[in-house]
Order: sequence, then structure tokens, then C-alpha cells
Amino acid sequence: MSEAPMLLTPPDLLDTLLAMTRTRERAEVDALLLTALAGLSGALRVRLWRVKGELQGPRHWILCGEHCQGEARGTPLEHLGEAARTLVPWLALPDHVRCAEAGGVVERERAEVPPGWYTGVPLMTEVGVEGLIEFDSAQPLGEARLAAAQRLLEGHRNVIGLLDYSERDTLTQLLNRKSFDTTFMHATVAEARRLFALPEDPTPVERRQGFARQHWLGVIDIDHFKRVNDRFGHVVGDEVLATVGRIMTEVFRFDDRLYRFGGEEFVVLLTAQNEAGAMTAFERFRRAVESCDFPAISRVTVSIGFSDVRPGDTPQACFDRADKAVYHGKDQGRNQTHSHERLVAAGLIEDMSHCGAIELF
Repeated sequence: MSEAPMLLTPPDLLDTLLAMTRTRERAEVDALLLTALAGLSGALRVRLWRVKGELQGPRHWILCGEHCQGEARGTPLEHLGEAARTLVPWLALPDHVRCAEAGGVVERERAEVPPGWYTGVPLMTEVGVEGLIEFDSAQPLGEARLAAAQRLLEGHRNVIGLLDYSERDTLTQLLNRKSFDTTFMHATVAEARRLFALPEDPTPVERRQGFARQHWLGVIDIDHFKRVNDRFGHVVGDEVLATVGRIMTEVFRFDDRLYRFGGEEFVVLLTAQNEAGAMTAFERFRRAVESCDFPAISRVTVSIGFSDVRPGDTPQACFDRADKAVYHGKDQGRNQTHSHERLVAAGLIEDMSHCGAIELF
């Protein structure tokens, strides 16, 4: 079978790489990659999967974006709805596992109907495979297009690496404050659209795409962390911070944004259907920390406060609301999770936030 010509030329690929370097949003970088790979390969569908979990522990696949034939551009994870929030068991996708374990391209003719070809190309890092690209095509991609795809993936890896270097905390590998304001403002726009631009009763398509989900900001503070440093030293304190960061990565969903703001303070920006869903997510994390056996000091707890993200909010106003809920929990004995809105409704704290104030970090 003769190899079909490539649909994108080298100048097109260069334009894609340049576009990747102009944005600081990882979802946008991924969407640009998928659009270029679809144009390069002519595949019916191109999907980006990442691995979640530790090599020695349970691992899962999670869908982070896709491009279907006929689309103008790739679909980033925030528009994939529940598909982008569902962990797929590692062994449930055997072709993906073969690709990850081989560390190289895996191709096979699909037995399913309609017939076609599966091609998996791993996303490599210095320490191993972090995910893969799945091509669903009518015929094999061929050596030339595979080679071009791998060059594009290398450029994508370099761009993501530069973002990580500038925007990640070196100790915990969580995001630092640098990208928080931009991501938060995107959340306020999403909240405005959710409240004012959609019908009161979302359609099944809108619900599946996740537009009905609400944004929440949580502040996490390690209880008595100064005592840890004073009694055991900063090396043990750093181990506690790194472990809390690891638990955050394991417990929260892939599309939740996890930050270390400095010291023992962490921030989470997540989506949930309602306040109860947000409470469940934060409580799950609090219990995971409480049950973890920390080296040298055995037990560590955290206090958590969270607030809804509102249209027209500022990062400072929302953070202050969540922080008030944190300190209410500390005053009540620590190792607790509280919703700012619920505390205000109960008359336990007063809502002093002013969303119109322009006061950023």
C-alpha cells in the first residue's frame, strides 16, 4: 500500500511550534499539538492520553484532549466533560500499555468495526513515559508521517518542559503562583458563561461537556508546621511538604490546578457540580493526609477552607474568602474542611469580600 502524502508541510509544523511558544496555557499547547498531528497524519481521530499514578503504585490513563476529523482545532480537556475526568484502569487499554512498556511506536490493524488502524506513539520524558498519542486512521500512517509526528512531539515536550521550569515549585513539583492569576481569571469568565450565557437547564450535550460544573478555590494549610521545623529541622519539614504535594497529585483530578503558594500554604482550583461535590473532593484529600504515615513524625493534618469562584471575582477576594474558612477551622481545633459560603449562611463568619476591587497577588 502506497503511503499517502503528508497534509502538513515543514513550514506548517514550524508555525505550530512557534504558536506553542506564544502561550503559557498547557491545554492550549496540547490543543495546538493535536490539531497539527491530525493535519499531519490525516487520521480520523487523534487523542492525547497521560499517565496518572506512581510507577510502583496503581496507575491509570486519563484523556487530556482529542481532535476528530473535520474539526477546526483540537479539543482541550476542559471541553471534554466527564471523559477528561474519568480515570481509566491501566490494564483496560492494553494497546496503550504495550506502547508505554515498549517505549516505542505500536501499530496494529483494528479488529473492530469499522476497520482501521491503531497507532500509539509514546510521550517520553527523562524518567520514562508520561503518556501517549493515539491515532485512529483508515490505513497505516507510514514511516515519513510517523517520523514527522515524533519530531513534533519532541518540540511539544520541550515547550512543556520550559513551562514546568518557570512555573513549577521545585520541591513539590506543583504549580507556583506565577500562572495562578491568568488561570483564575479564565475561571471567572467560565463562571459568567455558566451563569448568564447558558439556559437554566443545560442540554445533555452541554452537561456532558462540563459547562454545568462550577469552579471552586480551596486553601490548604498544614497544621502546626512551624513545630515540625522547630522540632525536627527543615529537612524533615521539606519531606512533609513534598509528601503533601504528592498526595495532592494522587487525590485530586488531572484537570484540577494544584499550587504551592509558599511555606506550608497550598491552593487548589477545581470544578465540581455543586458545593457538596467540592466538599467531597477536599475532604477526600484531608483524610488522605491524616491517614498517611509521614517519615520521622508519623502524623500530619491539614486545615482546608474553600469558596466558590464568582463572575467578576479577583484572585485576592476569592482567596481571602477561602482563607477565612481555613482560620475558622483552625480556631475550632484544626484538621477540618469548611465552606466559606456555608459558614456565612450559618452566621459563623461575615462575608467581607468585594469582588469589584482590583487587587491581585
